[in-house]
Order: sequence, then C-alpha cells, then structure tokens
Amino acid sequence: MTGDVAAHPKTGQVWELPTFLPIGKDAQGRERRALLVNPAFPAGPGEYSSKYVYYWVGTWDAQARRWSPDTTEPRLMDYGDHFTGPSGTVDDKGRSLVFSIAQDRRTERAHYDAGWAHNAGLPIELSMRPDGDLGFRPVEEVSRLHTGEPLLNISTPTSLTDANTRLAGIKGDMLHIKLTLERGSADTFGLDVLRSLGDEERTRLFYDAPAGQLGVDRTRSGNNSSAEPGFGIHKGPLALSNGTLTLDVFLDRSMVEAYANNHKSITTRAYPFRQDSLGLRLFGDGSTVKSMTVWKMGNMTD
Repeated sequence: MTGDVAAHPKTGQVWELPTFLPIGKDAQGRERRALLVNPAFPAGPGEYSSKYVYYWVGTWDAQARRWSPDTTEPRLMDYGDHFTGPSGTVDDKGRSLVFSIAQDRRTERAHYDAGWAHNAGLPIELSMRPDGDLGFRPVEEVSRLHTGEPLLNISTPTSLTDANTRLAGIKGDMLHIKLTLERGSADTFGLDVLRSLGDEERTRLFYDAPAGQLGVDRTRSGNNSSAEPGFGIHKGPLALSNGTLTLDVFLDRSMVEAYANNHKSITTRAYPFRQDSLGLRLFGDGSTVKSMTVWKMGNMTD
C-alpha cells in the first residue's frame, strides 16, 4: 500500500509505527484487518506532527499475502489531537490490543521540572463494527483500578438538573465516568470535566447533533505549563446510536480520554491553573441522562 501525501497531507511522508491487526471475519469468512499508522515528517516538526493516528480497514488474504483496503481514504482514529505512536499485539485471549503515546506538548522547562514527558494512553481493544468500520474501546481490565463503591450511580432516566444536583459534590482528577445521554431536543449536549465552581475553567466533551460530530472544547481548559497558547476546539464525525451517546471518560490528572459509542475517541490534555478545577457538570437542555456511573480511580502502580 502506498500513501498519497499530496492528497492527504496530514498522513505525512513516512508512515511510522505501522500496526496491522485482525479485527474479525466478515460474512464471507474473509479476515478483516486494520492498518494504523503514525504520520511522520522527515523535514522536522510541523503543523501535523505528533497529533494523529490514521487507519484503513480492509481484507487480508494470508495465502496470497494481499491486503485490500476498503478505501484509499484515510480515517482519523481519535479527534483529540494527542493520540499518537500506536503499537499493537494479539494477546493470549485473542484480543487485538493497541497502546498509544499521549503527547503532552508542555514546555521543555515543564518536562525538566517534572522529570518526565508524555505518557501512555489506556490500552484499547479493536473490533469490527457491523458496518465493517473499526471499533475500539478500553480493555475491560481498567475496571480493576476502581477504588471503592461508585461515587454516583444513575440507572433510570433522569433530568440534567437532577443529575447535576447529584454531581455537585463529586470532585476529582482521577475518575472513570460511564455515561449514556439521550439527545432529545438538544442540539449540543455533553459533559464538562475538570470544571471550576464558577465555570472559569473546564474541558468540554460535546456532541453537535446538527453537524453529527463529536468534539472537545478546550478554550477554557487552562494551559498552565503548556507550550501552546490556546488549545481550541477539535471534532470529527460520529453517528449517534438510536439517538444516544455513550461516553466512557477517564480522567488521570492532565489526561482526558473519552471513548464514544465504541467507535471514536478523544484523547486530550488539560492544565488548569485553579485548584478547584475538579468538578463535573452535564449540559444540553432537552437531553436526558439514561444512565451514569462515576468511580474514583486508583494508581496503576500501587
């Protein structure tokens, strides 16, 4: 397979870390695979460096050693601007797993002061969606990091007002939030994380229903120690599932990872200035919370 950097400049002149993994068999019994690449730019760091992972899905004929991608059009895996460096394996359970590097893009001074730079994203499990596209979600083992009983557990349809009342006392930057929202009449709806009491700082995970896009608004995320003056808004296409959006959100200090409908994700970073930027809040008048659970997460190294 040969890339076309002229048609797709964000895919780079070099495909670094190509990862080629099985994701299941189609109705004809053909093995389906996903090819993931990390775009590289030999000329040096540029506008698209260390930000994206692109993928293709197709069929693999092992006997003929022939790869037939469904389309030459590359697809963006994660819309958050920080999901890079994929590496993969098939584990002893037969799962295709991928690990990533979550670039932080802090200043070199901040790296030096901290003693480290960047970190790994959560390991994810690849799958084949009914439409043939690539699906993925965090590995089930992440639940082992839950500490104690859930901080919140909503299991019946609940208004945003009532849910936010129950969320008001929950604070943290090491949390797992599993949330299903029904769109209803809302145009834009979602979840604010790392939110200060007066909404001065927050990182907003949103769904834009008229545009059919999942996104993150980081205009109020704070950029303490960041080398970038502003984070902006990043988004990409995602279809709702019967009018609902299911988010698996993981907060780990500056890390924010959100997996939507087992299909797309947002990996992003936030560096709040304020000490109280630890809250959660739902938004989107007209939408309904179908279910929501919040857990405190422990350290993986404990």
